[in-house]
Amino acid sequence: MSGEQSLAAWAAVAAEAMLVRYARNERTAATVAADARRLFRYLHAVGATRLGELTCDLVLGWCWAARPDRAGRLHVVSAATARQRQWIALVCFDALAKRGAPIDAAALVGPRIARSNVQVSARPLNPGEAALVRAHADSGLVTSRRPLQVALAFAGGTATEIALLRLRDLDMAAGTVTFSGDTARTNPLDEWSIETFRRWLRSQPQAPDSDAPVCVSEGLGLARGARSVSVRLGDVLREAALMGRPGVTARSIRLTTARRVLDEHGIEAAARFLGAVSLDTTAAALQHPWRDSDA
Repeated sequence: MSGEQSLAAWAAVAAEAMLVRYARNERTAATVAADARRLFRYLHAVGATRLGELTCDLVLGWCWAARPDRAGRLHVVSAATARQRQWIALVCFDALAKRGAPIDAAALVGPRIARSNVQVSARPLNPGEAALVRAHADSGLVTSRRPLQVALAFAGGTATEIALLRLRDLDMAAGTVTFSGDTARTNPLDEWSIETFRRWLRSQPQAPDSDAPVCVSEGLGLARGARSVSVRLGDVLREAALMGRPGVTARSIRLTTARRVLDEHGIEAAARFLGAVSLDTTAAALQHPWRDSDA
């Protein structure tokens, strides 16, 4: 077969290869072949039609995809399950490569997922993961504040700072947001975030009070408001099938833009963006060995 064959055709080859490879154990062969079919159904569902369209992000998406129960409710999978799926993907792609598929099996599955007993600190999202968060931020209701919370997290806000935010703190013309409190600072909004706020403002039946909180209900209180923000950010990560991946927490969203600031402007700019008081703390959060570099 050639690389021009459809993904469905290669899926059949992968399933057959699993049956042959594990022929000595009929039950294992059937299970692994079924997993191979699930892998390719997922890849097709997310838009891949040919081998050349496969990426590591798409494959990891399957590894961490939520699992439905009998009632249809989705549940975050464990690291052990994701690791097992990654192994299935590696075996499948390796079998296809041996049958002439123009792919690099190891590159497609990425680094091995850590075992569940390995503790990993929060990390920035990669570009593919960040795109998934933006795609899943919209709850379907034009008046929902959930996309606003995601936008402000990408702008570097903590859950508390997002809960405190007032409309007067946004400058749509300049494309900035000003966070208040002990680490007051003004950070830029990206294009997606600016459009998100503009769309929300257009949806309001009347101009919102500039002193009213933007992302939580009036009178909710700071502690409950911050908790509400954290829960909604977590909901987005779960719906994007990212929650449960090593190092992915609600904090990962704000670290994502901070990492870009670090790469473009250095550790001090990243610390200002996060409102961090320590360069060491910022470097640790962004997994950056700044004392060993010129940054």
